[in-house]
Amino acid sequence: MSTKCYIILLMMITTFSCSEEKKKDSIDVNAITKEVTEVFDDYVNQVNSKGINGVDFYFSKDSRFYWIEDGIKQYPNRDSLLNAIEAFYPTVKTINLKASKVDVEVLDSNTVMLYVEYVEDISLNAGYAFTLDGAMTILTVKEDSSWKFLIGHSSIKKPRGNY
Repeated sequence: MSTKCYIILLMMITTFSCSEEKKKDSIDVNAITKEVTEVFDDYVNQVNSKGINGVDFYFSKDSRFYWIEDGIKQYPNRDSLLNAIEAFYPTVKTINLKASKVDVEVLDSNTVMLYVEYVEDISLNAGYAFTLDGAMTILTVKEDSSWKFLIGHSSIKKPRGNY
C-alpha cells in the first residue's frame, strides 16, 4: 500500500472515531448544566413571585418555537403562547410552581434538553383553584447570551388501567 493510501486510511479512522461523546468532552458540560439550571430556577422564581407576567424573556424568538400540551401542539409559535399568557394572566390570583425533579442533558454547546417533574397550584380571581401535576421536556438553546426555551412539551399525570 502506498503512503498516500496509509494517510487517507489514517484520516478516515481519526474522523470516524470522533464520536458524540468525544465532542461532548470538548465542552464544559458542568458549566452549561449550571447555567441552564440557573435559568430554569429563575423562570420558576419569576412565575412564583411575579406570576406569568414577564415570562416572555424565557421563550426563544426563533421561528421554530412551539409548545405541546397533553399531546396537542397548543402553541404553534411564540406569539400564540404569549397571547394565551396575556389573556390568562388577569384571571390569576396566585401561582405556585414546584419543580421536584430537574434533569439536564447537554446535547452540544448550544443545545440542552430539560426534563422536569412539577406540581403547579393555580388559584383564580373567581375563587376557583386547581393543581397541575405532571412533567415537561424543554429543548433549550443558547440565544442572546442566555438560554431560552425553544420547544416544549408539558403533560399532566393521568391514571392508567392495569395492563
